[in-house]
Amino acid sequence: MKVTIVGTGAIGSIFGTVLCNAGQDVTFVEVKQDYIKAIKENGLHIDYGQGEKILNIKITDNIEDGGVPDLIINAVKSYDNIQAAKDCLKVMSPNTLILTMQNGVGNVETISEIVDPKRVIAGTTTFGSTVVKPGYVKSSMGVIHIGEIDGGITERIEKIAKDLENGGFKVEISNNVTSLIWTKLLVNVGINAIGALTLRKNGEIPELAPAAAVQKMLVDEGAAVAKALGIKFDVEDIHEYVKKVCYGTAQNKASMYQDIERGSVTEVNSINGAIVREGKKLGIPTPANEVITNLILTRQGR
Repeated sequence: MKVTIVGTGAIGSIFGTVLCNAGQDVTFVEVKQDYIKAIKENGLHIDYGQGEKILNIKITDNIEDGGVPDLIINAVKSYDNIQAAKDCLKVMSPNTLILTMQNGVGNVETISEIVDPKRVIAGTTTFGSTVVKPGYVKSSMGVIHIGEIDGGITERIEKIAKDLENGGFKVEISNNVTSLIWTKLLVNVGINAIGALTLRKNGEIPELAPAAAVQKMLVDEGAAVAKALGIKFDVEDIHEYVKKVCYGTAQNKASMYQDIERGSVTEVNSINGAIVREGKKLGIPTPANEVITNLILTRQGR
């Protein structure tokens, strides 16, 4: 399988490693020249906590250099979706699929406004990943979930799952990927912005009463919005799952925390901001998420 991965951040790097290990023909596309230089000169370094692996991979800033792929994995930040999707159009055949592996909600919809919606599939991961510096990624092991937007188990989803499993990762095919995306959204709602504002690692958040109280408010608001949208899950189960993720990635800095440290734009508008937008449409108050969204936007200065 010929694969193009757009974005060499933590998630893109992990998937590239998986697919390279599975013997797939992988090309990375990246606009950051320091990332390209580091990876071309030193390879891509991945550390899963069991020793570092170094891969010599193909990387370019021109998506057309990778030819026509069977699969494009979109691993850019949500605010780069429009440009990324436009670039993907340059190399897509009628059979090329785009797999979005991103935080937040609205990614599928944004991409589907530019490319044929039938070519878009989605997934989530439970990896706790950190870009240490360009070309160096640390990650905990986890599960990859993928699925068709409209549900169902298709031949193309089964093939992608098999290729990922051949790389050594646990893969689960979901009949309801939308529910998984929202579950991960609520995890990010309850962790990301708090970590970024307080400069606390994930495992500290549930241990500090004030932070835990804010976490509960944020997740409760998000769960109320999800319920109104017809996404079913038990709220208490979600709270327990958020804590489980905190403890399972205890030493990690959330991605938004890392963005703030680097002086980068965050994805808060696709995470807590998404809860605020959907809440307004539905007439559901989301004051905690609105406050924390505005604080993050103030902190990043953009």
